[in-house]
Amino acid sequence: MELRGKKDMNQENKPQSGTGAGDQPSEELKKEPAAQAAESKPGAGESDKKQAASAPKKAPFYKKQKFRHGSAATAFTAVFIAAVVLLNVVVGMLSDRFPSMNADLTKTGSNSLSEEAGKIVDKVKIPVTVTICATRQQVESNQVQSESGASGYDYSQVGTIAEKIAERNPKIKVEYRDLDKNPDFASKYKSDGLQAGSVVVSSDKRHRALSLDGDLFQQQYSSDYTSSTTLSNVDSAFASALNAVISDVLPIAAFDTGHSEKMDVTTVKKVLQNNGFETKDFNLITDKVPAKAQLVILGCPTKDYTDEEITKLENFLKDQSLAGDRSLLVTASPGEPSLPKFASFLEEWGLKAQTDTAVLETDAQKYAANNPLYLLGEVQSDLDLGGSKNGYDFFFVPNACPVTTTFENNNSRTTYTLVKSSETAYLYKNEKSAQNPQTAAQSMAALSQQSVQAGGKARRANVMLFGSTMMFSAGAIDSSTFSNGSYFVDLTRYGTGLSGTDTKVETQSTVLNPQDILMNAAQARFLGLGIFTLLIPLAVAVAGIVVHHKRRAL
Repeated sequence: MELRGKKDMNQENKPQSGTGAGDQPSEELKKEPAAQAAESKPGAGESDKKQAASAPKKAPFYKKQKFRHGSAATAFTAVFIAAVVLLNVVVGMLSDRFPSMNADLTKTGSNSLSEEAGKIVDKVKIPVTVTICATRQQVESNQVQSESGASGYDYSQVGTIAEKIAERNPKIKVEYRDLDKNPDFASKYKSDGLQAGSVVVSSDKRHRALSLDGDLFQQQYSSDYTSSTTLSNVDSAFASALNAVISDVLPIAAFDTGHSEKMDVTTVKKVLQNNGFETKDFNLITDKVPAKAQLVILGCPTKDYTDEEITKLENFLKDQSLAGDRSLLVTASPGEPSLPKFASFLEEWGLKAQTDTAVLETDAQKYAANNPLYLLGEVQSDLDLGGSKNGYDFFFVPNACPVTTTFENNNSRTTYTLVKSSETAYLYKNEKSAQNPQTAAQSMAALSQQSVQAGGKARRANVMLFGSTMMFSAGAIDSSTFSNGSYFVDLTRYGTGLSGTDTKVETQSTVLNPQDILMNAAQARFLGLGIFTLLIPLAVAVAGIVVHHKRRAL
C-alpha cells in the first residue's frame, strides 16, 4: 500500500503534456522562475521605471510620415478646402448684407460714394425709396441696355451705389421692379417716361425720375464727332435726387412758352431740378407768372411782348409778397428779329442786346471746334456769385451777339458785366466790318440789379441778359470740358438767394472703362511673349522641380 502511494505521488508531480513524456516544458514554466527571481530581487521596479523614462519619446502624429503622405493628409486637405469654401460663402453673405465691404477696384472710383453724396445721404431723415426699373439679376449682371442704342454703360454701378446708400442710411430702401411685370408702377409715373434702367427716387413730399441716358450715363463726343467717351453721373444723380425729395420747399423756376422761344430747355430744367428747383411752364399771354416763382426764364423769344405781358414781368420783379430774391433770365442770339417793346423794357434796366451783330474771335486759341463764332469767354469777377472757388475756365459762348449796358447806376438800379470776350474779338455786322476788324473785349452778358422791400427785408430783383442761347445747350451745360454747367447753377442760385445754402449738387462725371495701361507695340510684344509665354512658365517649372526634390528628402 505504501509503495503504491509513492508511485502515485510521483506521477502527480510530473508535468502534464498533451504529447507525451518527451515534450519540452512550456514557456510559461521556463519564465516563471526568472519572474520569481526578479520579484525577489530588491530595487528591480525602480530600475525599470528609470529605463522607461530614458527611452525615446514617440513623435507627434502630425509629424509621422504616414500622416503626411497617407490618407490622414488627404482628409486634412479636404477639411481645409471645406473651410475655405465655407469662409467664401460667409464673406459673400456678408458682402451682400454690407456692400461697403466690397473693394472698389475701378480706376476712377466709380463704385464708391463721393464725399458730397455721402453728406446728402446722411441728411435724409424721412423714409425714401429708390426704385430701380430692372430685376436685381439684370442689374448685377449688367444686362440693362439703353433703348437709344448707346453702349458702354456699366449698369451694375447703379445697383452698387444704391445698395451702399441704403446701407449707410436705414431710412433709405432699394427696390427692383421689372416694368413689363409691373405696368401699374410705370403708369403711376407716366409723365416721366420711365424705361428699362430708369430710377425713381421718391418720398412723401415728391419724387425724381432719373433716366438711363443723360441722368445716369452720357456719351461725350469729340469736337469732330469721330470718337466718344462714356461718362457716369450715377453718384451725383442719386445725390441730387435725394436732395430734391427731402427738401421742405423748393424754389420755382418758370419757363414762358408763348413767344416761339428757341431755347431747348430740357437740359436746363434737369440741371435746375438736380439743384433744388421745381420747374413749371406757363404762357405769359394768358397766364400770370406762377405763384412763388423766383426765377422766370425767357429762352430766346422771337415774338414781341404786349404791354400787358411786360406789366406782368414788372409786377413779378417788384412783388412785395414774395419773400425772397427774384430774377428774370433772358437769352438772345444774333440774327433774331428785333422786339421793340421788349427791348424798351430791357433798356429801362440798362441792358441792350444787338441781335443784328455777332461777336467773332481772331485768335484760334480763343475759340473751339475751329469756329471763330464759338468763343471761349471770360467770366467777370465784378459780381460775386458765391459759387465756384476755382473760377470758370473754358467758358463756352457760341454764336453770341454783343450785350451792352446803357448806364452803371440809375434809379437805384446797378448794372454789371458778366461775360466778356478776349481782347482779340471783334463785332461782325457785314462783310465790310470783317475787312478791317476792330478788335477789343466785347461784352456778351450783363446783369441789372435793384433792391426791393419784401417780407420786411431788402430783396434783390435781377434782370440777366445773355447774348448767346447756345451757351445753355446740352452740349455746353452738360459737358465736363466746359464750366457752363457750374456757372449756370451758381448764377441761378445767386439770382434766387440760394447762394451759401446746402442744396447745390455739383455734377461729377467719371469716365467708364478708362485706359489703364498705355504701351506701344514693342512693349506689348515683350509683355505677351517674354513674360507670359517664357518667364512665367519657366518660373512654374523651376518651382515644381524644387518642390519635388524637397518632398523626396522628407
